[in-house]
Amino acid sequence: MNTQEIEGLIRLANPVTVEDARAWQASPAATAIRAITPAISEPIDPGRDRAFRPARIRVAALAGAILLVIGAAAGTAAILLGEPAPPAVRKDMAGVDAGFPADLRLNPDVANARSVATTGTSTLYFAELKDGGYCTELVTSGVPRGAVCHTAHELASIPLEVTIPFTDPVTNTSPVTIGGRVNTAGASSIEIRYGDGSSGSIPLESGGFFVYEVPAGHLAVIHGSDFQLVAIAQDGTEVATAHVPAIGEEPEGPVEDPAPITVDTISDASDFTKVLGVRGRVNAEGAVSLEFQYPDGTVVSVPIQEDGSYDFDIPAEREADLFEAPGTLVARDAGGKEVASAPVAAVAFWRAYGD
Repeated sequence: MNTQEIEGLIRLANPVTVEDARAWQASPAATAIRAITPAISEPIDPGRDRAFRPARIRVAALAGAILLVIGAAAGTAAILLGEPAPPAVRKDMAGVDAGFPADLRLNPDVANARSVATTGTSTLYFAELKDGGYCTELVTSGVPRGAVCHTAHELASIPLEVTIPFTDPVTNTSPVTIGGRVNTAGASSIEIRYGDGSSGSIPLESGGFFVYEVPAGHLAVIHGSDFQLVAIAQDGTEVATAHVPAIGEEPEGPVEDPAPITVDTISDASDFTKVLGVRGRVNAEGAVSLEFQYPDGTVVSVPIQEDGSYDFDIPAEREADLFEAPGTLVARDAGGKEVASAPVAAVAFWRAYGD
């Protein structure tokens, strides 16, 4: 199949509504195009400008793409799903491994990262991980909003993944774009159920991916109350549900964490196997002292300020001690009794062993 034949199929489809586009996606012509993709597609060199790619690469990209056409007042705008992710998205996805040793890297397939769902103004990109998991990234109004990755192990507990980027300040009229993927088999559609009892339908693309821009008329309710996304099978059975809190306005000033002991580890982003220091706050009632226990049992006293805050450095020779196993912060009362404790570990430890 040559370029002219493929482009001819696209021109013949020429849908002007989302419904027509989806009908075309399910047509024999579209199915035939997708079926030949594995035989002719090949990785694209991200360092080469698209305008100068060989013609056979362009044919492969067209053959592997799914056409979605959004109606516009003065014509139509075509968006090809399956298109390579832009450089900024690839950079974000590759960046998830920065600072981690080779055996803990997720290794997203950045070279083959591609678009998998779109509204026309917002697009979701996808890259597979070496273990069967994946990374996605939403781009809204041309702005990449950060990569989100899940390992295959994590996906077992995420039947319906939801990502909602937002920009401060958040008000009850701030736009809301929702992206994600249904990881449970059998879903044929998604329904959004708002806190006021109303609902709407979210288009579901091949592979279970979706992007949805909340209509202006529902923004106030989605900012003011919790809502649900429900994946539904062809027979009406609900196969997965995601409960999402209201996209409320962020409070001014620092967010208070009521945990008995809050923990913030300080690391050099070039090496997440090391912890340079630890800080936080002791909120446990009755606590008058704090100690830190290294994994080998060594104990050091940690001063607490009047407001409960603490801040201490890890000696250079012990910065790597919290990678193989966590240490523990222990708060005690005036009688020396333990009133609270919290684990402390390197970021790389949590990637290796955390759930």
